[in-house]
Amino acid sequence: MREYLILLKLNPGKLMETLGSLRQLSSNPIDGVDLCYNMNIFGVWDVGVWINAEDNAQVLEFVQKKVKNMAGITDVYTVPTFPHGNEPIKAEDEIKNSKDTEPVKAKA
Repeated sequence: MREYLILLKLNPGKLMETLGSLRQLSSNPIDGVDLCYNMNIFGVWDVGVWINAEDNAQVLEFVQKKVKNMAGITDVYTVPTFPHGNEPIKAEDEIKNSKDTEPVKAKA
């Protein structure tokens, strides 16, 4: 599954209502989309929503049906991200000492 970040701008007058609605979304809001988590952002955008989806069509369906018309959301920007596998980058010393793999240099 691919990872996506959906950035949202919220109407300040409906902030708490909108945050409540976002928090009530199910972990699988539509077929093929898994909601990872919501996060508050300080700056130009107000909220970030991380999701995993099988393809772009499912992301568009999620944004159009579940997010875009939610009360209090004024702007939506969807960013497909590069899958990083959620594994920490190992330092060169850790790689050399690993018995399971061949030594490989990690770029810092």
